[in-house]
Amino acid sequence: MKTRTKASIYVFLIFLVTYLIVRFGIQMLFSDINTYLLSAISAAITVVLSPQRRIVRKQSGDQIQLKWLFSKKVIILK
Repeated sequence: MKTRTKASIYVFLIFLVTYLIVRFGIQMLFSDINTYLLSAISAAITVVLSPQRRIVRKQSGDQIQLKWLFSKKVIILK
């Protein structure tokens, strides 16, 4: 599997899990909220909270780097 494909799968799975947690959390707090508004708010919050990916080419091979907004630590995947 190529590095770009693997990075896309990781970011998508993290996005999906974050979206579901945010969506159900907001739904528990505000039970009367409109479904479309709930989806829009959840998506906006998830975009801010989801990681940014970078693919770095090194002599040993490509590396996937994930960086979150509130964390200075970079997670390196191979």
